[in-house]
Amino acid sequence: MPKDKTASHEKIIKAAMREFQEKGFEQASMKAIADEVGMTSAGLYRHFENKQAMFAALVQPAVDELNAWIKMHIRTGYAMLEAGNTEQMWDFNEGRSDMHLVLDVMYRQPDVFRMLLFRSAGTPYENFFHEMVEQATDQMMKMIEACLAKGVPARKIQRNEMHMLISAYTSAMIQPIEHNYPKKDAERYLHTMQDFFTPGWRLFTGM
Repeated sequence: MPKDKTASHEKIIKAAMREFQEKGFEQASMKAIADEVGMTSAGLYRHFENKQAMFAALVQPAVDELNAWIKMHIRTGYAMLEAGNTEQMWDFNEGRSDMHLVLDVMYRQPDVFRMLLFRSAGTPYENFFHEMVEQATDQMMKMIEACLAKGVPARKIQRNEMHMLISAYTSAMIQPIEHNYPKKDAERYLHTMQDFFTPGWRLFTGM
């Protein structure tokens, strides 16, 4: 974690963001970052223990925000199930769809999420996308079981099938982040993706 919050520290953060975005973690150079902000490598290490710590300081707050949103999303889904409002789960005007995860969370810090998704090889975050898919797969499987337990019509689904579809779906949803679309264009694209995928999800899950 950062050891102080001086003006130099803020310059380091900006320089590190540029370096990681342009080169990815593995090719990024602490010396290049130090040179950009006009300090020695030793001076840089007074702010961050190492390159891993620097990368983590840049991305972990975004990961925490995303996880908080996902937990809220899950709680809301189960509340709808308990209230018998399963049809409302598919209402994307509710502000809780995956489209809103991208627009309301990822687009708050698109450069950071681009680093997480596409520039994190060599860090503990390099499997970030896979872990997102695994988490979503587990949650969908649990939701289907909860629906069946409540007598809500749903299909029994193999986990590997669910994983495959969620992987494809998530890959499509993060395209605007990968390609750095303006948020307005991303919103239009994500509406298209929701319109395309939703009938398939409803057919596949039976919900």
